Amino acid sequence: MVLMHGSTPVLTGTYDPQSHGFKKVRELNDAKHLPIGVSQSGGSVDLERLNYWLFWRGIPNYRVDLERLVTRLNLNSEKDLLEEDHALSVSDNYWLCPEDKKLSYAKLNYFGREFDQNGFARAMFRANRYVPEETAKKTPNNTLCGYHRKAWLRRNDTLLLYKGSTGFAQQECINEWIASLIAERLGMYAVPYETDVYENQLVSVCPNFLNPGLDLVPAESVIHAMEHNDSEFWLPGYIRILEEHGISDARQYMEEMFLLDYIMMNTDRHVQNHGILVDVNTNRWIAVAPIFDTGTGLGCFVKTQDLSSYETEKTCRLFNRRHFSHEELLDLCTGLKNYDLTALDGIVEEFARKLAQYQSMTGLTDERGMELCRLLQRRINRVKSAQMRI
Repeated sequence: MVLMHGSTPVLTGTYDPQSHGFKKVRELNDAKHLPIGVSQSGGSVDLERLNYWLFWRGIPNYRVDLERLVTRLNLNSEKDLLEEDHALSVSDNYWLCPEDKKLSYAKLNYFGREFDQNGFARAMFRANRYVPEETAKKTPNNTLCGYHRKAWLRRNDTLLLYKGSTGFAQQECINEWIASLIAERLGMYAVPYETDVYENQLVSVCPNFLNPGLDLVPAESVIHAMEHNDSEFWLPGYIRILEEHGISDARQYMEEMFLLDYIMMNTDRHVQNHGILVDVNTNRWIAVAPIFDTGTGLGCFVKTQDLSSYETEKTCRLFNRRHFSHEELLDLCTGLKNYDLTALDGIVEEFARKLAQYQSMTGLTDERGMELCRLLQRRINRVKSAQMRI
């Protein structure tokens, strides 16, 4: 099997479809195009890291309603989808090509190639009985990681990610929308989100920000590429290695994420839901990726009666730090004075209208809606107060 990066052969080796990984690397075709974080200090391939990277590009074993999806697609395991269509993705441009075949990435890649629009998505989302066609297995969803129900669908020539919720009253979908609206108002570099209904479920919808010339590399892979001590906070080293690779404004864009996470009280900024953008042709590190995946916030798993005191809880997560106060995120935001926070005036009222719009579907109570609005207003007021103290 040949690991390809776009049209570039990266390495050739013996591949085991049972373990979904390489057993041996026979030839390193182009070390420059190795996935970030899988090479050793001398430039050789770390086989364990290579297979870890490849394995976790696929659907995880903790996906919501995974058993139902596996049964509907007639699989032994969700990881069987990795080899179903060359491990193709629309999150990066790596894929697997049998050594004895000459295949064209320009024809294969899902950035422009048509696929079964609803087969996989209905198998993932539909609550009642559904038997998909075999074409449901030929989609970019085979390499779509993450916990929530999700699927890529193409609408009006745009590739969109539909993602469901698990928390109280499907709040995470609306959180994604309000977080992206806050980011837009403050001029942050973030992925835009909307809300919609798919298969009688509330979903968040966002466009794919990648293309055949661009990869998303998770922060986890960058951390594997840098010298790090697990007992030390990874953030300083992470920013340093980005700057060393030419992303000179890394701190600025990271601070945007910190501020948004502070306002949203995001509890899930782990090392796979942020990262960098890399040029496929040169493997050059280009920029910090736009902010995405900010749904797990505003107390979406907290009981309504506990929302009023929720801000005192230590629920923040960032890199290898866990269970610390969100207030510490503001200490990382050195450019707080540069934001026009009056742009957020009226945004709580918009949040309230969005919560009410789907109330008959989500079952959100009036009491919870009011408490959520109060919580968001308090977060905005805290930022304004912090800015005034500068």
